[in-house]
Amino acid sequence: MKRLVVYYSLTGNTEEAAEKIAKALNAELLRLETVKDMPKSFAARMFVGGGQVAFNRIPELKPIDVDIAAYDEIILGSPIWNSKGVPAVNAFLKDETAASKVTSLFFSSGGGKVEKGLNAITKLLPNLKNTTSLLDRKHENSKDNDAKIEEFINKISSISKS
Repeated sequence: MKRLVVYYSLTGNTEEAAEKIAKALNAELLRLETVKDMPKSFAARMFVGGGQVAFNRIPELKPIDVDIAAYDEIILGSPIWNSKGVPAVNAFLKDETAASKVTSLFFSSGGGKVEKGLNAITKLLPNLKNTTSLLDRKHENSKDNDAKIEEFINKISSISKS
């Protein structure tokens, strides 16, 4: 099975998880990047990112240099902003071929409140089978992330065998 781990990461939390998942599943990695970079300062990021989420603005992505159709399965990673998935991920999912190949989804959040974001994004993923929620590495309960990632990988592996 040919797998692709697609993710967006602003601070490195989602990227760290994506790398672990890709390595364990022998999958390729694709980092989503927007044409216009997010500001460097935390306050400006909150303002710009929060505005994109609040007003459902979909940014333009830098060209994707892989053929999505060549993959059997996509594992998607996204942070949660303002209790929702990030606009860059929503831009990627506008491609119905890509959205239909997503079978597993992992979120990373600063506070663990992902239900609203999960509900919004799952509507775009007709073949979703697995999800897991991870916490920002600065969160006191982030020590559980490795166990959650391992469980997530095991679920993906067992589904592909059945």
